[in-house]
Amino acid sequence: MPPVAVAFITANSILFVFTHDMTRIGDTSLRRNALVDWATYGFPISEVGEWWRLATGAFLHADIRHLLLNLIMFFLLGKRLERQLGSLLFGATCLTSMLWASAGALIASPNTAVVGASGIVYGIMASVYVVERLSGGDPWSEGFGTLIVINVVLSFIIPGISIGGHLGGLVGGFLAGWAAGDLRRRSPIRLWATMPLLGICGFAFGLVAAATWIDPFF
Repeated sequence: MPPVAVAFITANSILFVFTHDMTRIGDTSLRRNALVDWATYGFPISEVGEWWRLATGAFLHADIRHLLLNLIMFFLLGKRLERQLGSLLFGATCLTSMLWASAGALIASPNTAVVGASGIVYGIMASVYVVERLSGGDPWSEGFGTLIVINVVLSFIIPGISIGGHLGGLVGGFLAGWAAGDLRRRSPIRLWATMPLLGICGFAFGLVAAATWIDPFF
């Protein structure tokens, strides 16, 4: 079993138990104090300095359906990518996708509390596509291109979804996949110079985007 993917799923499952009212498990059961204290939200990041919200929001989920959908997609896509890249690089890809997803969510809606790991899932989806494309594969023939298109369209159609979070994670995943490059002829210099830079840029963009809560772009 891929260790990073399993650890991520385990952490999300445990946190779900501690952050939800289990008597309302079939409904929106996220405890209000968890949402207030840990969700990705512009004001506390910008004005109170709670930068860790760029990460913690990705580990909260609104309800059991939200959790299961994200974790199932994460496992199906993540185990494939982790086996291709290795656990360390896969973890870096997830981190990069998460930070870019948070930045995207804050650009699109800095005054909305955002939760969920779907930005990471979109990043993994994009990374699988890019890595396999650069490695000589045809991800369209396996449905990855179609999967991305369908999910992007659904992001605009289904209400209550963080469009910015999904698109931000997608961009972060594409960039991380490009940094990972061709599995047959990987460049360590490009990889380990670019991947940390992508994470730093995602973090910085998130801080800048959080400050737009006063004057949102959209």
